Amino acid sequence: MLKILDNIIFLKKNFLKIKNKVKIIIKDIKKYGENALIFYIKKIDGIYLKNIKKIIINNNILKKTYNKINIYKKTILKEIYIRLKRYHHHNFINSWQINKKDIIYGQKINSIEKICIYVPGGNTIYPSSIFMNCSPSLIYKPKTIFMISPIKNGLISNLILSISYLNNIKKIIFSGGVHTLSCVVFGTKNIIKADKITGPGNYFVTKAKKIFFGNIGIDMLAGPSELIIICDSKIHPYIISLDFFSQLEHDIYASCIVICNNKKYLNLLYKYIYKLLKIQKNKKIIFKSLNNSFLLFKTIINTIEIINFFSPEHLMICIKNSNKILKYIKNCGAIFLNYKSSESYGDYMIGPSHVIPTNKTSKFFSSLNINDFCKKIGIIKIINNNYSKNISSYISKIEHFFSHLYSSIIRK
Repeated sequence: MLKILDNIIFLKKNFLKIKNKVKIIIKDIKKYGENALIFYIKKIDGIYLKNIKKIIINNNILKKTYNKINIYKKTILKEIYIRLKRYHHHNFINSWQINKKDIIYGQKINSIEKICIYVPGGNTIYPSSIFMNCSPSLIYKPKTIFMISPIKNGLISNLILSISYLNNIKKIIFSGGVHTLSCVVFGTKNIIKADKITGPGNYFVTKAKKIFFGNIGIDMLAGPSELIIICDSKIHPYIISLDFFSQLEHDIYASCIVICNNKKYLNLLYKYIYKLLKIQKNKKIIFKSLNNSFLLFKTIINTIEIINFFSPEHLMICIKNSNKILKYIKNCGAIFLNYKSSESYGDYMIGPSHVIPTNKTSKFFSSLNINDFCKKIGIIKIINNNYSKNISSYISKIEHFFSHLYSSIIRK
């Protein structure tokens, strides 16, 4: 018991240290601007710069890079772009207005003008994150979209540049972390102030987004990736094993729960996982993330309560009549039905964004969608105010807002 308490105290102290570091970086950027950014890029990223312009890539370079890639790559990238945009276009709503005898009211829908997307990097590149953040934002045509992303080993990927051009990104700042994010929030000489930031990052970035909320729009506070798989004995355990690994290879904090109504199948699945783990390319990450994962024996009906409680980021329903369960699922980020629907398809090209709420927040958040990139403004025009005057004056008198009352009744 004492050991558990010691671990909890250690974690709290560690989180507090991270929070204090984040606050110091934000404070320095706010005070010293790009001079502080150059300092932190050298300190954190190990890159020495005299001028921030050296890590900023404009749209002309993006266009030239895109034109140079081969037809095969262009075909794949265009297919993903069209699929995702088509999906999000189904959510499009025009401004509307209703005209009545005594009143005209409606809603004006405007885009959020300046969008910054954060694409993680450093250890590898994530081209899918560009598609998944940009596609829903493009429907309402923002004034500008720009991107910030860490550089891997000081090298810039042509694929990243090409996808950025296809998704209408005007500028890329090849630096990540709290230091670059702070510049986007406050604005500097060469980095414009954004209206909204979207895209996942590490714990430092998530903590910074939480601090920035109120100064700038944010999408959500995303945590480690999650997957629950419900399966019966009809699907081969080899397939489920690979689905299991595909989730756990994200990072050491990722989690996967497999729920099945057949004990023999679960035992067989365990053997497959043990056997196949040895040949996985990301086995070191998978091995550590196994600590967050388990196999569970439950009847299919009893799993519904578990799903709605955990509110997972992803849910795979690999059973014969998957649609029958669907109507009972209340809390979830994305659902994949039947045996052929791999969660990996959703990560890359089907339609919904893979920027999805985690850590039970799908109880009140949705995956990134076009509503995250627009503002809905109410419009009111009174023609005959007798009806409005009577009701408004009555309520304002109850609330003791007498200037409201006089403002209501003075109009003829």
